[in-house]
Amino acid sequence: MCQVFCGLKQAAVRHFPDSKEVRYLVVSGFIFLRFFAPALMGPKQFELTTEAPDAQTARTLVLISKTIQSIGNVVGARKSQHPYKERYMMEIHREFMDSSNIEAVRNYLDVISSASRQHAKGIETPIVLKEGFMIKRARGMKKFGLKNFKKRFFCLTNESFTYAKKKGSSALCTIPIESIQAVERLEEDSFKMKNMFQVLQEQRPLYIQAYNCVEANEWIDMLAKVSQTNKNRLRMYHPGAYMDKACRWLCCKDSSKDAAGCTPVTGGLPADIKVSLDSDREMERIHSLFIRNMEKLERVKDACESQAVYMGDRNMRTAVQIDDLKTCFDTVTDLMAYVISLEEDHKKNRRALYRGTKYGSEQAPIGDDNYLLMKAHLSTDSDLEL
Repeated sequence: MCQVFCGLKQAAVRHFPDSKEVRYLVVSGFIFLRFFAPALMGPKQFELTTEAPDAQTARTLVLISKTIQSIGNVVGARKSQHPYKERYMMEIHREFMDSSNIEAVRNYLDVISSASRQHAKGIETPIVLKEGFMIKRARGMKKFGLKNFKKRFFCLTNESFTYAKKKGSSALCTIPIESIQAVERLEEDSFKMKNMFQVLQEQRPLYIQAYNCVEANEWIDMLAKVSQTNKNRLRMYHPGAYMDKACRWLCCKDSSKDAAGCTPVTGGLPADIKVSLDSDREMERIHSLFIRNMEKLERVKDACESQAVYMGDRNMRTAVQIDDLKTCFDTVTDLMAYVISLEEDHKKNRRALYRGTKYGSEQAPIGDDNYLLMKAHLSTDSDLEL
């Protein structure tokens, strides 16, 4: 979804370069109106609850949905004022329509629409998500071979994570967002320092200390969110640092500096995850999609046949250009054959079920819509065969 939101934002920025609010408007209108609002007003349909809410609860959810949608509208507007359509909503709006909540929503929209893609860079000015001073462990060696800790100004944007000697000065180090493989806490025993975390990348981890636990949590959370869609994310990491003097990892005691991690990264899917999925229903849905789009599959097959490999006419040009004609032709042909064969089996099963069911019986009582629908399907199938 981050990729989708990023695409929406980039398209809006290209079409409306003079409007700074449009990048928030397109994303907020999508996620608040199409995701959050329907889920709040119909929790049973989205499997958030097992039963439909009562009238009072439903009314409360509607008011919450209106409030959230209003905040989404305000972050994409040039003026912070919001027209109150209902007088009873005025107090709720005044409570939530403050600058801190609006800025928090804008920050949230920036995070979910900042996908780590190379071609997205350069289209708009990088968005600063968080910045501030922290302590980092030096990457180089001091004169006597001891690594020290230095105060640096860190800046996180939707494109990179950098640090400099002070705010406004040139960056001493730049880590692209797509290069971040994980962001994890560092064990306190590593350097006898609290509130430390590590930014893992391909070269070597960057060890950082925040000034307090709140700052550390905010940095870890923000860095994890902007890098969660990276394709090169790690599955395992070392919660302890590598001790140069002892020549081993503090956590697992492994002596190899390139040893694989010993602890699963946070935020991954658990091994015993259970997904509520009706496989029969999903397969039926996929089959129905193929049946409805058989004409499109036929056109793709015709496009393969009409191009040079099958017809020999190299001057012929079609609307569909296919790189691997033979593979595409074979795949579409086999797919259509399987779909048609499965549809024939469905028709045979419906006929057998219809013949074995008596209208007015317990299985098909009078007025049963399912029986009438099955009869209509069989009539349509018979007409098509004739």
